[in-house]
Amino acid sequence: MSTRVVFMGVIATVTGRKEMALETRPGATLRQVLDDLESRFGPDFGRRVFRSQTPPRPLQMHTRIFVDSALQTDETLDRPLPTGGDGQGSAEVLIYLMPAASGG
Repeated sequence: MSTRVVFMGVIATVTGRKEMALETRPGATLRQVLDDLESRFGPDFGRRVFRSQTPPRPLQMHTRIFVDSALQTDETLDRPLPTGGDGQGSAEVLIYLMPAASGG
């Protein structure tokens, strides 16, 4: 299955690219894709995406991940990625960092 990953904000800086294509097996989960990306781009990527380096590794509060325009949460990390509407088994994973805001 072909999966396009788009990186935005500081995550694009960490990866050194704005997008890439991955071949994922049918039934792959978002967590598996993120783990693969962490293996490729190192622990800084993992720290930007996950709150913890030990299981169950919840997502960072300031990171938003969309799969085919649907916001993903800790509860959706282990669900299989969609196969896409084209019947070819493609999904688009959009990853971007939403900066935290503070006030006073």
